[in-house]
Amino acid sequence: MIARVGVALLFLVSCGTAFLIGRTAQAPTPGPQLTNRTRGGLRMLLDAPQLGGSEVSAGERTYPANYTSAEHTHQSIEIIYVLSGEFQHEINGQTHVLTTGMLGFVKPGDKVRHKTGAVPAKTLMVWVPGGDGTDLAKGWVSDPAH
Repeated sequence: MIARVGVALLFLVSCGTAFLIGRTAQAPTPGPQLTNRTRGGLRMLLDAPQLGGSEVSAGERTYPANYTSAEHTHQSIEIIYVLSGEFQHEINGQTHVLTTGMLGFVKPGDKVRHKTGAVPAKTLMVWVPGGDGTDLAKGWVSDPAH
């Protein structure tokens, strides 16, 4: 069963990556750099305005040092690839530590909390379908420095 889940996730990530690469060539302009005083930065790289639909969304997210999110759930699969730093996500009470180059995921309905340690973290996040990514961007403000 675990091997099947691993193969299924690998397939999903491979298909999603191929989809993103193909589609971003058609819509290369990412959204504006957004900030949230306590939550860090977010730049939507691909979402409904660029794609023309909500099948998938992807964003680059920066987290401040010593950050802990509120516990929350997602309606979609959230795939997290750590670009730099150390990123922890607690899923249904179990903490997973991801470092640069590692991949993690959250399934719909999982209870999750995101955390960083003493160093900020930068991640690439993909949501399938893309509604959770679009919803995340609501309430953030454009960063005038970018």
